[in-house]
Amino acid sequence: MRKTAAIPVLTVLALLLVTGCSAANAEAEAQPSPPPSSVPAEPSTEAAVEDTEEQACLKLLGTDGQGPLHQVMSVLRIGDGTSGVEMSAEDARPLHEEVLAIAKDAPADLGPLLRELSSATGNVIMQAEKPGRAWTFNTDTWTAAVTELEERCAPYGAAA
Repeated sequence: MRKTAAIPVLTVLALLLVTGCSAANAEAEAQPSPPPSSVPAEPSTEAAVEDTEEQACLKLLGTDGQGPLHQVMSVLRIGDGTSGVEMSAEDARPLHEEVLAIAKDAPADLGPLLRELSSATGNVIMQAEKPGRAWTFNTDTWTAAVTELEERCAPYGAAA
């Protein structure tokens, strides 16, 4: 078992004045290291790697063009000043989560577009959890987001 000795502060300061900074390094090395934490360290934001636009689009388009983008577009009905999703909350939930997972890893400028895409399925889920809740969906914003996603992802769909 290792024994550590306490060094008085005045002694450390005297050593620092006499020997320079190397004494401070020696003191730091002499101090016992703190025990490892049982809580995992948070990943740094610098270490987080986001998908490229191509990777995000390929996830969004899926194979044979039947990915989440197509799925959400195929169940949303807009007309005569009304809108709705022809999908149960149970079916909407995994699709909603998939789009949000793509948004989480997507480049920063695609994230808002993907979150807007998921707003339709998000409304279905919210209404199922709170019946009678108002349908809060902006068709113009959603349509603009989908149009931009289609335009930006078109080159990657043709390559796949």
